[in-house]
Amino acid sequence: MGLADRLAADIARDRLRPGDRLPTHRSLARTLGVTVGTVARAYAEAERRGLVAGEVGRGTFVRSGFGLAGTPVSGTVDLASLHPPITGGVDPSALLGATLSALAADPEALRSVTATEQSTDASAHRAAGAAWASHAGFRPAPERVLLTAGAQHALTITLLALATGGTVATAPLTNPGLIAAARHLGVPLTTVDCDDDGMLPDALARACAADRVRLVYLQPTLANPDGRTMPTARRSELAEVCDRANVWVLEDDPLGPLAAPRPGPLAALLPHRTCYVSSAAKVLTLGLRIGVVAAPEAAHTDLAAALRATTWLAAPLMGEILTRWIDDGTAAAITSARRTAVAARTAMAAGILADLGARITPAAPHLWLPLPEPWTVGQFTAAARDAGVVVSPGDEYVAVRRQAAFGVRVGLNADADDDTLRRALMTLAKLIHSRPDTAGLG
Repeated sequence: MGLADRLAADIARDRLRPGDRLPTHRSLARTLGVTVGTVARAYAEAERRGLVAGEVGRGTFVRSGFGLAGTPVSGTVDLASLHPPITGGVDPSALLGATLSALAADPEALRSVTATEQSTDASAHRAAGAAWASHAGFRPAPERVLLTAGAQHALTITLLALATGGTVATAPLTNPGLIAAARHLGVPLTTVDCDDDGMLPDALARACAADRVRLVYLQPTLANPDGRTMPTARRSELAEVCDRANVWVLEDDPLGPLAAPRPGPLAALLPHRTCYVSSAAKVLTLGLRIGVVAAPEAAHTDLAAALRATTWLAAPLMGEILTRWIDDGTAAAITSARRTAVAARTAMAAGILADLGARITPAAPHLWLPLPEPWTVGQFTAAARDAGVVVSPGDEYVAVRRQAAFGVRVGLNADADDDTLRRALMTLAKLIHSRPDTAGLG
């Protein structure tokens, strides 16, 4: 059995626990009588499998789960996923049921969304997608809109169509969906330094000149994982850099409708180079798996070909639901209810966590919680889980392995009621004020 397989077996049998620090390369090589290079390759393979994570200056640790943040067990509060809360008077599941019942009672409409011969999105569905993406003066033409099987599918086909043969520039902490898609497609990532306003224009210009960048990935509004919203001036500066460098921009905006007022997108500043991506699942309801890509003319054909190659056509049923919800005001009502709930929960979180340096954005349904010494990400996520709270470890968001993230993402989720969320946040605050040994991880 290879060393990476032995690590996996020890983790599965609880001989190694989440948060445990692995021996140094040199120490383990001495113990096993192998070369340091053998250990380095084994650790790299274990990291590729998601078993361990390296933290710069600290060492290699067993991760808190297998996959994105692990699977919560019975009795735990799930603050690892991202399910924006909603006020109690609005029930998206009931609204979805009513829409499906209405559709079932309309034979002609039902036939139109179940016909097998369709090969293009219905014009009404493209118009609804354009309406969902429109804001702050940005109005994509319906003929430039492509519908996808969710935001992750939209992101994947954009990389497939526009980034092959080059690199993708992104923030050091970025959407794990981007990391997964880029890794699967063999597209390398390069990171660009950020400040509190987002990606630094000068740093992006240097990256574009040095790293064969084909595409720049940006989350200007309510970014994952830190909730950051980029000011308009910084968006304009980045658009100018991308225009001069002649690179594509993928503007990912799944949570944008929660922001009010909502800043204008880069797609309005750089329309001929920007693919604007939105979706319905996070804001409206998780079961509505439909994404929207507003594509510039020069990219539209390649994106359409990538879409056909990966799913042929987004499910017309999803397009019909989105269209009805936009036309009858359901989408607006759900969005408004989520904004209200998010504002209340961020206020709660600020009262409990603000003095701990948490990055809390009033419109973001998640926050970034930095970890002080001597906590490591693995130790803290394991201790939180033992205390009944599941959070998303920062190493899930690290774009390049040589970098580290000393923090966790906390979702202010719909699955927990207010009292449960308050207790969970207080648990996290108490943990941070303790030490790993006093939290039972000595």
